[in-house]
Amino acid sequence: MSQHSRLSLGQRLVRSTGLQLILVAGSFSLLTYTLGRNSGIQESEVHRTNLSITEIREQLSGKLRVPMFLNDLNASAIDAQPDLLKNFDALGRRFWHQLKAFPVDYINYGAPDGAFLGLERGSDDDVLLYEDSTRLGRGQLTVFSLSAGGERLEPTEIIPGMSATHEEAWYVDTVTAGRSSWSSIYAWEDQPDIHSVSYNTPLFDGDGQLLGVIGVDMVINQLSNWLHQAWGSRDGLAVLIEADGRLIASSDPSIPLTTTGENNERSSLGELEHPLADLLNRVQQAPGDASQPQLFRHENGTFLLQSTPWGSDLGLDWVLLTASSANAEVTQARLTLAVEIGAAVLALGFTLLLNRSLINRILQPLNALQRASQTTEKQINQLEDAQPQALKYRCELDQNSGQELLDLNVAVQSMVKAFNQLTQNLTSKEQQITRMFQEQRLQDEQALSQMNHRLKVSLEAAAIAHEINQPLSILRLTAQRLQHQLRERVEAGDPTELLDALQILDDQASRIAQTTDQMKAIIRNANTSLSRIDLRDVMDSIQLYVKSNLIEASSWITTSLPSELKEQQAWVEGDAVQLQIAVINLVKNAVEALTHQPPSTVAPEIAIRLERREQHWAIVVDDNGPGLPDVHTGDIPLYSSKPSGSGLGLFIVRSAMEGHNGELTLGVSPSGGTRAVLLLPRQG
Repeated sequence: MSQHSRLSLGQRLVRSTGLQLILVAGSFSLLTYTLGRNSGIQESEVHRTNLSITEIREQLSGKLRVPMFLNDLNASAIDAQPDLLKNFDALGRRFWHQLKAFPVDYINYGAPDGAFLGLERGSDDDVLLYEDSTRLGRGQLTVFSLSAGGERLEPTEIIPGMSATHEEAWYVDTVTAGRSSWSSIYAWEDQPDIHSVSYNTPLFDGDGQLLGVIGVDMVINQLSNWLHQAWGSRDGLAVLIEADGRLIASSDPSIPLTTTGENNERSSLGELEHPLADLLNRVQQAPGDASQPQLFRHENGTFLLQSTPWGSDLGLDWVLLTASSANAEVTQARLTLAVEIGAAVLALGFTLLLNRSLINRILQPLNALQRASQTTEKQINQLEDAQPQALKYRCELDQNSGQELLDLNVAVQSMVKAFNQLTQNLTSKEQQITRMFQEQRLQDEQALSQMNHRLKVSLEAAAIAHEINQPLSILRLTAQRLQHQLRERVEAGDPTELLDALQILDDQASRIAQTTDQMKAIIRNANTSLSRIDLRDVMDSIQLYVKSNLIEASSWITTSLPSELKEQQAWVEGDAVQLQIAVINLVKNAVEALTHQPPSTVAPEIAIRLERREQHWAIVVDDNGPGLPDVHTGDIPLYSSKPSGSGLGLFIVRSAMEGHNGELTLGVSPSGGTRAVLLLPRQG
């Protein structure tokens, strides 16, 4: 056996890779240097481009914050002087002063009945006033020119056919949103060839009734003039578009913002004939992140193209696309990089050829291992018998195959042996799992039978409660009528024994009616429907119940929330009605205890509060009544400390807590009365 044949795979790889590293390292070192140099050049150019774009974005943000400021200013003035909306002369003068002081194109107000007032800045910085009101004739737009001092002159034009109510986006979008917002870009009703975007604010009175909408328009033609000035003398093109590609503004005044035709639709970026428009359109539609500048060659030179989403902080979905001319150094660096990449590819190709001979020497024993493994795989796929047969693995390798492959063959043999042992163990485990599954299935069937029985009992109880309530209602009404009649006779000197008996009859009927109501609550607890609820809403509903149903005791009862819940929710998985019923039962028990045995030195008090306790929310009900007996049988169903009590109230509370995976605990309050705590698992 020669020295060469005894080489391990590792030694062979070292010899081959050493020569490869010498070839590749040199070419790729030069390539790395070129990449680093190009990266520095491109970083510098990107930085220069980003500075320009950042400057334009900041200027645009400042321009569009002016309408937002004016709307806040006018809304505050109208809130302080609501009659300003009824005086279009005073409102028009206010708008005129704002047009003179701020760089905006149009300020307007629209009322719910269709009345309208708008002031427009003209081409020569003159101001026109548009009014559609009852005093001038609804349904027509009267146009006034204004003097140098803002006073109305004679009407210059009357535009008929105005809509009875406002149908333009500035009004419809704002009323739908119910808050201050930017409208979609729309064409003016009286001048369809003009498109604008408007920031608008809805106005409401103290009762929440809509008083109208005020807004400030930015005409997109004027935005193009502004973008042209902001772009300045830079080579290239900047356009502002909506997410769907429709044009808003352009740095090139020759680009039309709207198409010619009957509908005056806005132009799309893909329809422009500008030399750079096609490049910008491809960058906008390309998948992935285009926020970093990308270098593109064009017949007129090399340009850095960038797509920057803009306006999300202002409620707008706009995109700023820029194509800035790159300097000559960037272009030359790209050519140098292409040459270096070609040299590196040639070096890499030569090393691949060198590897091929080594790979062929390795593949021969590997193919033998592969064939043996495939044979073993077929055996595994055929293991479908109840008692699988042991795997058989056999692979003969040449001793010159390399020590690593020989060791791998031995490892595979050991793995097959371990697999056979594992198969035997799994068979034993499978039998154990089968027995456990059968036992669990039997337990589940028993639990299902118990649930069916509970449901049947609940339905029967509901039917009984319904049947009891009907005659009880008649019984109570009859007793109350007889009481009324007998009171008149008692005043005349008749015996009162019958009246007392009827009072007892009415009391007992009321007690039975209360019992049936509690049975209904128990039935609801048996049919719990859990959903994500906020315990703050439950506390609010309990407060409303106290005010409307426990009027005489409402002054005793207070509710409170921890300070942390003023800004966040108290989420649980639960049934809001069941929880309300549970808390109300606790409150009723406290009211009854305080009514029959009030404190001797202080006024009756019942405090309901919501607390956070680690992983639970706790609803705590404290009173200053007589408290619990020394020996409290809280675990006995239907227990009551009152002589005439049924114990259903606490039973309902405990049943509700079981349905919510919660807990009811009873104790002593700080004032010596009773404390009841409902613990509920916290969600979120």
